Amino acid sequence: MMQIKFLFALCAVLMLVVLGADESFADCLSGKFRGSCYVWHKKKCREICQREGRTGGHCSPSLKCWCEGC
Repeated sequence: MMQIKFLFALCAVLMLVVLGADESFADCLSGKFRGSCYVWHKKKCREICQREGRTGGHCSPSLKCWCEGC
């Protein structure tokens, strides 16, 4: 019974590590976008991110421009 709990815990930790690593490479903050990124700035954010060499961009609820494909 103890081995099953250990195996389950190990699998859970490995899954978190793998999923966390994938998330960290998905988006990054834009280095060139200035000011708050509101919903109506989505096109500007996307264009700036594309000029930075990313695939696209979006505004977050924390009003920051996040580039995709980092």
